[in-house]
Amino acid sequence: MKAVEMADFSRGRLTGDSLLYLNTTLAGRRYVKRLFTRPNGHIGIRSKGGIALPNEIWNMISNFIPEPQKDKEDKFCLVKADLVVASPTRMLLRCIPYKLCRPRDEDEDEDEDEDEVEDKLLIIAGNLGDSMSVDRFERFLACATPSIAEKLNIELRRLSGPDNTFDVVLDTISTGACLYAFHDAPDFIATVENGACWVCDEARFICPGCTGGKAQEFDAFMGCGVDLACPLCMGSTFSAEHQGFLQNYYNNPAPEDEAEDMLEDIEQRLKELGYSTRVPSLATGCEPHW
Repeated sequence: MKAVEMADFSRGRLTGDSLLYLNTTLAGRRYVKRLFTRPNGHIGIRSKGGIALPNEIWNMISNFIPEPQKDKEDKFCLVKADLVVASPTRMLLRCIPYKLCRPRDEDEDEDEDEDEVEDKLLIIAGNLGDSMSVDRFERFLACATPSIAEKLNIELRRLSGPDNTFDVVLDTISTGACLYAFHDAPDFIATVENGACWVCDEARFICPGCTGGKAQEFDAFMGCGVDLACPLCMGSTFSAEHQGFLQNYYNNPAPEDEAEDMLEDIEQRLKELGYSTRVPSLATGCEPHW
């Protein structure tokens, strides 16, 4: 994932329809700290009722915000962010949480537990059926509108209520991000869906000639006896580059230096996505396939 910056909104790379990922564990405390360090911070912050108090008092109040527990994982949610106000050095975003789910089928058992249904249908990107669906999903990440969601058979449900609104302050000097944008579908699979992938069953590699038609759906078919980077969870571009390498050295071993470079590229890609960097030997073209 990429931490969201002011320039992402000011230059139009992100909009109010972009689907983002918010660390809600850090959002509240981070927002308050940004208020204290803003220009004219010596002027008391006003409550929603218009009550002005010195920052020292607000700082005491902020101490009641629970500190993140080190033994527990941070909580995240999908959000859309509306630009509230901006200056050359600061930007206030209002983040509204959303949930992705599948539409309920007409013949689905209405008495079935809703949470169990949502858990079974939670994997969206990891179940994309072909390369065209991946392209459509990545357009959806950039602009999560109902029309694109419908083409993907997705429902994007807004979570309402006062506890489901988060204000995030971006500036030009602070570190420690809490709001992120997705690079692509593999990034979403790794981050939101815990790496679930129907193409490789979380192995990250496939034998492209033995997938029962899966590889063809992603234009990744070739001969057997190699381990190809999965075109869904590792990314179609990376998989295509890896496929070209394996095809070049399908009948003859790859030169040692090129094999080492490919190994480094694969390990780097696995690391970027947060997966184990263990690479099968048949992924580096070290053996011929006669």
